[in-house]
Amino acid sequence: MKSLSQPGIRESLLDFHKRWYSSNIMTLAISGRHEIEQMEEWVTSKFSAVENKSVVLPDLGSPVPFPREKLGKMVKFVPVKDKDIITLFWILPYVQQDIRAQPLGYYSFLFGHEGENSLLSYLKAEGLANELSAGGDHELWSFSNFYVDISLTKKGLANYEQVVEAVFQYANKIREAGPQEYIF
Repeated sequence: MKSLSQPGIRESLLDFHKRWYSSNIMTLAISGRHEIEQMEEWVTSKFSAVENKSVVLPDLGSPVPFPREKLGKMVKFVPVKDKDIITLFWILPYVQQDIRAQPLGYYSFLFGHEGENSLLSYLKAEGLANELSAGGDHELWSFSNFYVDISLTKKGLANYEQVVEAVFQYANKIREAGPQEYIF
């Protein structure tokens, strides 16, 4: 393992610091038991010397990390653990700014629901799955993603196409039903 004392590593960190350590791209949040005036004084004394280098952040979403021709692919691999999981992963438009609708939270709730008439209850009844989780994230300030992870039974692994079909049928039911206010 390389040490920070090695010349190449040290210069790389210093170069990174010189280039990117700029007040115009920093945010600070503090919390404490002290009076706000005292904390403000501490922050001012410690951070006002941070130089504004007028750094412009690069567009990390360009080039597009998932070009259209690379989507719609199935990737198979041999797991390290004795657990068979299928992940369906969607690249979506960037929705982090949509605070009111929270689309990723909405779909995570619906797909991740484990009760009656849920996707998981169907997959379990068919002997195809043991567990299911769903969620999403926002990446590089340019796109969002959504995933459904399903822990498969041996029958589910042998019939993974049926599992995928069930996920898409469930997605279609959600689309057909439209937004449900009670979920919010």
